[in-house]
Amino acid sequence: MAQRMKKTEVSTATPSTEKKQPTANEMREWYEKNKKHIENFAAAESAVKSLRDVTKTATKTVTAFNKSSLRTYLQNIGSNEKNLRNLSRYLFYRCHAYYRLIMYNATMFDLRCRTVIPQYDLIKVPDVQKTLKSYQETLVMLDEMNLQFEFLKMLAIAFREDVAYGCAYYTEGEGLFILPLDSDYMKIDGVYPTGNFSAAMDMTYFRSRQYELEAWGEPFQSLYRAYESSNVKYQTIPPEYCVVLKSRPEDWETIVPIFSGLLNSIINLIDLEDIQAIADEQEIYKMIWLEMETLTGADSPDEWKVDPSIMIEYFNRMISEALPDYISAAIVPGKLDQISFDSSKVNDTNKISKATETLFNSSGGAQILNSSTISGTTAFTAAIKADTELAISMMLPQIQGWTNMFIGHYLSNPCQVIYHEVSAYTKDDFKKSLYQDFQFGLPLKLTLNTFNGFSERQTLAMNFLEIDCLGLNEKFIPPQSANTQSGTSDTGGAPTKDSDELTDDGEASRDKRDTSK
Repeated sequence: MAQRMKKTEVSTATPSTEKKQPTANEMREWYEKNKKHIENFAAAESAVKSLRDVTKTATKTVTAFNKSSLRTYLQNIGSNEKNLRNLSRYLFYRCHAYYRLIMYNATMFDLRCRTVIPQYDLIKVPDVQKTLKSYQETLVMLDEMNLQFEFLKMLAIAFREDVAYGCAYYTEGEGLFILPLDSDYMKIDGVYPTGNFSAAMDMTYFRSRQYELEAWGEPFQSLYRAYESSNVKYQTIPPEYCVVLKSRPEDWETIVPIFSGLLNSIINLIDLEDIQAIADEQEIYKMIWLEMETLTGADSPDEWKVDPSIMIEYFNRMISEALPDYISAAIVPGKLDQISFDSSKVNDTNKISKATETLFNSSGGAQILNSSTISGTTAFTAAIKADTELAISMMLPQIQGWTNMFIGHYLSNPCQVIYHEVSAYTKDDFKKSLYQDFQFGLPLKLTLNTFNGFSERQTLAMNFLEIDCLGLNEKFIPPQSANTQSGTSDTGGAPTKDSDELTDDGEASRDKRDTSK
């Protein structure tokens, strides 16, 4: 059970005797069909990612945020959790630089780099068959779950909004699907001994969403019945379903986007881009006008050289047939002329580039996102390691704790799963250190190959295929080392030398040194 960190009005529903739970594939297919309705990022006051019946229509609106709103939100974070979350959502889709920053951190994780460790007792005699059975079941389940893919969307949400909530649907043979849940109706209500969080959901969410309640099945139907009978709206999601990731795990009560300190810079960047868009239009904009000239020495101001009706006829033909969209025209009492804008006065490209560079550098490094500023291998490597540690150290332990607890709900004797703190940028160096340890006899063969993208089962299967089935170890022999080998081995390498030759060479060398004196 989760350890309660705060007294909240939360209740856990009693499981129904007749559970109706969709399979992982059914939920995955349903989610893909309704994905656009799930991720409905509307105005700040009503941006709810609600699932809707695809047969119903929905209108989406987007409200622009400004720096004044941001200052108001940051002055009282506790009461503006929803506003800050929706602002971060809006900027995630509005600003490509912010999107890249979020995904840069979310894609740091490589859950394939792991070690699976069977249970082991130093006192009791190990049961080989029992150990193999446990290892087999754990590896099969891990391969089916495909955690690298399923957790990517959760990680992106967590870096964007601070907390990501989900419901796990697992079906043996089909795998795992994690359904994202609306953060506006979720609360963290505890933490498990494994380090991952417990969450409760506001069941009033389903009052007007009976379609979702029917589609989602268990555990929501049981939780909703518990809410109706007890009138306790926040119901704790059972641990075998609950998935929670928090990017700021040190403070579970405060929910604020992890990059909230950069939101002002992101709004500045958007403002500059909007200004640049206007400037780009001005660069090609022209206005021409047709002057209606009067007769020389005319006594009246309306004595025209050309009949106005004829002039207007040709003018209309000009603007309808000859002028492109970015040129406007007018008739004035004078000669035909034009006006354009000097591009050198309105070009703010350098300002945008500088603002983007400042954004990435202010995020804690992220030099790789602004490749034009990369200089120096040592500094770049150090920045990448710092970014990796910042991104991974916070949520990888939560994923590890959840993985082991989740597997424990389905297997009676599971192995322990340990994830390594490496990213796509640092795993090669870590793999080299594993290889060095492996050369000293440490049991790291299976772990080492997970860094090459192969699971433990795949490594064992390939080894069985190559050695036991195909005999490739006898057909493909690696080249022998050119170093001197001892003994009478004739398996290759440089010729060996006997002790006399070594002694003579040694004496000759000493004689040469004596002569030189």
